[in-house]
Amino acid sequence: MASTSYRMLIAYDGSRYHGWQSQPEVATVQGELSRVLAKLTAESPVIKAAGRTDAGAHAHGQVISFRLEKPCLPEALAGGCNAHLAEDVEVLDTAQVGADFDPRRQAWRRTYRYLLRESAPVGAGGRQYEWRLRGPLVLTPMQDGAQMLLGTHDFGGFGRSPRPGGSTVRTVDRAEVDRDQGVWTIEIRADAFLRGMMRNFAGALVALGGGRASLSDMAKALSEPASPVRAWATAPAHGLHQWRVEYPAGVDEVRA
Repeated sequence: MASTSYRMLIAYDGSRYHGWQSQPEVATVQGELSRVLAKLTAESPVIKAAGRTDAGAHAHGQVISFRLEKPCLPEALAGGCNAHLAEDVEVLDTAQVGADFDPRRQAWRRTYRYLLRESAPVGAGGRQYEWRLRGPLVLTPMQDGAQMLLGTHDFGGFGRSPRPGGSTVRTVDRAEVDRDQGVWTIEIRADAFLRGMMRNFAGALVALGGGRASLSDMAKALSEPASPVRAWATAPAHGLHQWRVEYPAGVDEVRA
């Protein structure tokens, strides 16, 4: 009997997790989903994800897939998962898909957001979702720096390949910085992200906005990706939000 493939759209608060990928003896999002799927189906499906998130990072539109030997109604599968998952992980949508669907390899674009708050009180709530900064930021140099990231570049100065010796060339087609009542949002859309890439983008743009780095520093990181010297620190993971994964039309269509 042929197995049945499923796609799930999930969201999670990553505050208490050691990232996406299963690891022994620590809580991970993949481990939590594996536990619940095994409980519901009496199977141990291999879960694939559109991308991995760091320890403490969050997701609003993570896409996963897995196969089950015994078919299950998508609605029942979603409901059962949400009834048994920890409250910081939620299934938003479930659909049956073709056997060849791969959430990582077939993704067309991925969007990440990084959230910041300037001059925030130390004890203010919600600090696990934002990078709290003591000093003010200037918007214009941050927006100028973000525009420099657009296009196809070797981003080796901002991150490393998930595979040893893998390419560090990626294409960014959206790079925006906005501010609304003290909350800053850095939004980047790319075909794929290197490990640490978005957090280093955020660190670089904050250094620009705080006057601790210049646009020439940003240009050097793009033109000399192998240089070990950076004019900024990597932003902490808790301000990072995996926002959306997009696929070409028809790739993840629900099977009749």
